Amino acid sequence: MIPIDISFQNIFDANHLIEYGGFALILIIVYLETGFFLGFVLPGGDYMLFATGMLSASFLPDIPLLLIVLSLVTASFLGDLTGYFKGRWLGSKLFTGNKSRFFKIEYIEKGNSFYEKYGMRAFIIGRYLPVIRTLVPMIAGASEFKLNKFLIYNLLGATTWVGTLVPLGYFIGETYPDAINYSIYFIIIFAAIASFPVIKILLSGKKVKL
Repeated sequence: MIPIDISFQNIFDANHLIEYGGFALILIIVYLETGFFLGFVLPGGDYMLFATGMLSASFLPDIPLLLIVLSLVTASFLGDLTGYFKGRWLGSKLFTGNKSRFFKIEYIEKGNSFYEKYGMRAFIIGRYLPVIRTLVPMIAGASEFKLNKFLIYNLLGATTWVGTLVPLGYFIGETYPDAINYSIYFIIIFAAIASFPVIKILLSGKKVKL
């Protein structure tokens, strides 16, 4: 039996996670990040998706890229759906009297503000923002956002998120094999680009209608 090193450093190493936990572990992490409050402490989803794309040719040669993308979209979709029903179940408790160490009231206020100002696009743009992507589905549930609309926006958001980061990582990994050593820099640049419209509208103070 191969010993698994679960040190703090290796928890954030996609190479290590795929090597010892397989693709199933990546799916679980993507699901847990959006489906539970663990999005505050688990490895960044953007990095995991991008790195999975870069490493897929080497570590997942028997799994077609399309199947990898569809599986990750499903995990992400189900994670957000779980978060939505958690929000429905908790209701107003999300916004009052929460003193959890990892689920603080300021996180709720931050996510609620983003949701109010950015409207339905929060489901897409929010996918690229840590913490926000965990909060948006729960806030939608607590706000009793219509389930049929949520399912559509959730699927669109999951498909856009996974469908950009994984193929992008795969293309760069295939073209520049050594790029995996600098993957974190690619994610920082990508996150900065994705965050620009969000920052712009938050600074403007305008509210986007649903």
